[in-house]
Amino acid sequence: MEAKTSEAVFAPDVWFPVDNAANLYSAAKRRNWARTLRLAFILNEPVNPELLQRALDDTLVRIPTFSAIVKSGMFWNYFERTNARATVQKETATPGRPINTGSTMQPNFRILYYKNRVALEVFHGMTDGGGSIRFLTSLIARYYELQGDALSDAPHLLRFGDEPTDEEMKDPYLRNSVEGISAKNYKEVEAFRIREPLTLNAMRVTHGICRVEDVKRAAGAYALTLTEYLTAVLIQTYLQTTPVVIDKPVSVSIPLDLRRRFGTQSMRNFCYMSDIAFDPQGRRDVPFGEICEAIAGTVQSKATLEYLTQEISQNVRAQSSPLLRPVPYPLKRVFLLNTYRKNQNSFTTFLSNIGEVLAPPEVLRHINHAEFTLGETPYNPFGVGIVSVNGLLTITFNDCRDDMEKQRFFFRFLTSQGVPVRVESNRK
Repeated sequence: MEAKTSEAVFAPDVWFPVDNAANLYSAAKRRNWARTLRLAFILNEPVNPELLQRALDDTLVRIPTFSAIVKSGMFWNYFERTNARATVQKETATPGRPINTGSTMQPNFRILYYKNRVALEVFHGMTDGGGSIRFLTSLIARYYELQGDALSDAPHLLRFGDEPTDEEMKDPYLRNSVEGISAKNYKEVEAFRIREPLTLNAMRVTHGICRVEDVKRAAGAYALTLTEYLTAVLIQTYLQTTPVVIDKPVSVSIPLDLRRRFGTQSMRNFCYMSDIAFDPQGRRDVPFGEICEAIAGTVQSKATLEYLTQEISQNVRAQSSPLLRPVPYPLKRVFLLNTYRKNQNSFTTFLSNIGEVLAPPEVLRHINHAEFTLGETPYNPFGVGIVSVNGLLTITFNDCRDDMEKQRFFFRFLTSQGVPVRVESNRK
């Protein structure tokens, strides 16, 4: 069967429909909260804000989908192009503050700077980690180009002067869904969850910086990928630091970037949430090797093109049902919000590895390290974001609680496995 290619006609200079994932994020946002992703590059020299503003102006010409705000229509939400200029801001507040998506004409992202750091904070409805890393890399590349650096050709870079493509701007879920196929039905597992009051808009951030080769060597000792290994460490952390008996599976939700698997360069959301679970059956002192053996290959088993196409097609079909089309959006939002809450309640925590920052060497030489922070949610105490550049891997915990026991155990365990870690935090 062939992939679906027909889409609603839209003018990218005026408006465009939200994608399959953005439907959920826009339905879940509140007056004082919206899911916000943060990616930062720590440079080797102080930021020039005037030059950064010029680079941002140019980058938005190249990536027009970021010059948009989410709006509520009669039947569906949509993104509308805004003429308000996105301005770079000096960072003075808590990282990861929610993007104001309702009462402003400012685009649904912000660019912040402080000393050597440049950060992108973006409403998750606009893009995911894969789109974020490409946007910020393109911005920083333009920034150094304006300083006079000649950049090598790089196929992953969106260069100023090139025309935006349909592939970058349109909904990749819709483009890659297939009519007439169904996803397999899997038995839903009730995961262990920490249930306690959370304080939003006061995110605590803890970064652990280590060498990629050290983590890969530790992972290789257990025949795991880097992501699987860090997931196993996170599961072990839960088992060792949770005061109550864990008699349900510890489930870690991991987004898979689908761009490479489907051969697309979309700047919209395009990922699939895959869960890795381990059931301790009430035991606390579970050997780490047992966890590693149980989860080995779990992600790859769900990363086949056939499986992912089935899942995408089912999700698209559910949201584009002819029965839903005439239903007013306020009623649709109830359905979408319930779906989002159900998804959030189905796992213990989440871990997102957005991979390596790919850029020309002329750009990479200016970057010391990177930081990727997952936005806080009202449903989960914390998440773990991972990104690497120039051989340095940064593992970031974002937390809505005061307790730091899990962060301490996680990084001490890595050190005990031969992975030295430098820890930084915005906690006092």
